[in-house]
Amino acid sequence: MRIFIDCTHTAKHRYKNTGIHRVVRELTSELLQISSNRTDTEIVAVIFDGSFMRRVTNLNQQQDEHFMKINKYLDLTKINIKIQALILKLKNKFINFLYVLNLIDLLDSNLSSRKTFLEFEGSIVQPEDIYVIADANWDLPKTYYRFLQLLKRHKVTIIVICYDLIPIKFPEFSSKKFTKIFTKFYSDYSILFDKVLCISKKSAEDYSNAINQGILAKNNSQIVQSFRLGSNYYKDDLLLSKEPNSFDENLQKLLNKKYILVVGSLVPHKNIKTVIAAFDLLINSIHDDVFLVFAGNKGWDSETDKLIESNKMYGKLIQILGSVTDAQLDFLYQNCYCLVQASFYEGFGLPVVEALQHCKPVIASNGGSLPEVGGNFCRYFSPTQPTELYEALKELLDSDIYYNNLVDRIRNEYISFSWQESAKEFLSRLYN
Repeated sequence: MRIFIDCTHTAKHRYKNTGIHRVVRELTSELLQISSNRTDTEIVAVIFDGSFMRRVTNLNQQQDEHFMKINKYLDLTKINIKIQALILKLKNKFINFLYVLNLIDLLDSNLSSRKTFLEFEGSIVQPEDIYVIADANWDLPKTYYRFLQLLKRHKVTIIVICYDLIPIKFPEFSSKKFTKIFTKFYSDYSILFDKVLCISKKSAEDYSNAINQGILAKNNSQIVQSFRLGSNYYKDDLLLSKEPNSFDENLQKLLNKKYILVVGSLVPHKNIKTVIAAFDLLINSIHDDVFLVFAGNKGWDSETDKLIESNKMYGKLIQILGSVTDAQLDFLYQNCYCLVQASFYEGFGLPVVEALQHCKPVIASNGGSLPEVGGNFCRYFSPTQPTELYEALKELLDSDIYYNNLVDRIRNEYISFSWQESAKEFLSRLYN
């Protein structure tokens, strides 16, 4: 049996390191490792090329480059990134154009309706094979739907990893364009999914509710389950660049400084407004030597960017690092004072478990799956109440004894979940 892991978005956007990209890389790497020790199952990382799937032969190499050549991402300018995105967009539009003209069969003989079997690398795709949509494939060309239909006709099981339904559940947190694309993907494609694997029980509950409410197409045979994500890194590969560069030098400057860490792209549902308001209260009290560090890309929401950049402490006590590699993120976790996750909603909340893995105190909102993921090791607050976040931060900063006791409790009692364990649980859901 073969399990195809669709990594299209991660493979085509190497310069990005969002939570989804990190999940795809870590989970796929562990699955490939497990597969190498088994004779009954072959894991194949693939991308959709506009007509059919093809193997990603350098996924591990991309991961190694991601760890060992970290400046590769930092050297890409915004212009280069926009050019890459534009080329990909034009390619998808061209494929959609061919699709409308019924010329798409010319791209791949596998898509011919006359084919009685499908071939992948010279061997026939079998009915017991599984195709896993592991990536953020919401904006792929229209031929992707036809491709999945083709797999269904040949009895291939189709499984999707659902990270969250934020654009559907909270459309006010996304642009109208993205909400439309995301909603259309799940509305149209849901009927094709034999199984939906969500990254938390809360996400699974949301998906089932969306079906019951008629938002998503109902598939009576569809199974909705959840599995846990891991929190560890490949420690041997986590090395900051040996070549001099200004970014890593700025990271080194954070050593011996007390900084609050916020991880994730600066998007509306991350609730940056509450973080800034609480931080303002903090520095206006006796704690005016604390830094606030954002590890994530801006540019997603102009109001959020303006809110941060207009603050009088921006560039002084408030810093935006932009996208960081796993090595740099590991460094930030190791040296931060605490993590704040103020999101209105999260499908999982990867920074929470990663910070706890590093034995760091976490102050999180009670939105979405965060209480499920953080358990009783986090201090929770209402995402609409900046004063609650301020009071939680102040309590940590006011007492070294309280802070150290909390760190000791996390170190002694928190049980982390590795990516290897996550991959094994994921496989058990596939087979079950």
